[in-house]
Amino acid sequence: MAKSYNQKGKILYLERILQRTGEDHTVSMQEILDELTEQGISAERKSIYDDMEVLRSFGMDIQYKRGKPGGYYLAGEGKAHGAAAPARETSRTQLQEEEKQIKLLCEEAVREEISRWFGPLVQYKEKDPGYFTATVQTAEDPEFYGWLTRMGKSVHIAKPKRAGQAYREYLKSLAREYKGI
Repeated sequence: MAKSYNQKGKILYLERILQRTGEDHTVSMQEILDELTEQGISAERKSIYDDMEVLRSFGMDIQYKRGKPGGYYLAGEGKAHGAAAPARETSRTQLQEEEKQIKLLCEEAVREEISRWFGPLVQYKEKDPGYFTATVQTAEDPEFYGWLTRMGKSVHIAKPKRAGQAYREYLKSLAREYKGI
């Protein structure tokens, strides 16, 4: 299928659709396809399944409910149809469980930005002239990845290797959205 206008925003629209769901308000595949069509995005079921897997890999708990009415929903959100998304109620303990210790290799020019983003709990260690490492506690999520992307070549994930690989996979998934453009 040829790419349509607004194809790059498809996964964002899918996320928005799912944010309006809950266990008591599911959305069918046909409703997803219809809503995307209204936004000028043509999609096939297989591409939606692939996009849902990408969203799951980044922490969205997308479930499928069988029966009538059946469909997809975002578990644990408790949203009513059409309601604004409430702020997530996450306890500090839950947040700490999601957060991982990551060591970043940084250019000296971004020290202030590191401090501003991660707060006072950053552990710094001087490296070669013009560089330092910053050990931070953060969730490996799209918000962190977006910040890291914004930092460009000034900040690299040094450890753990798995965190760097997860970031690379995130970037690859985004790049696939732009393939053929």
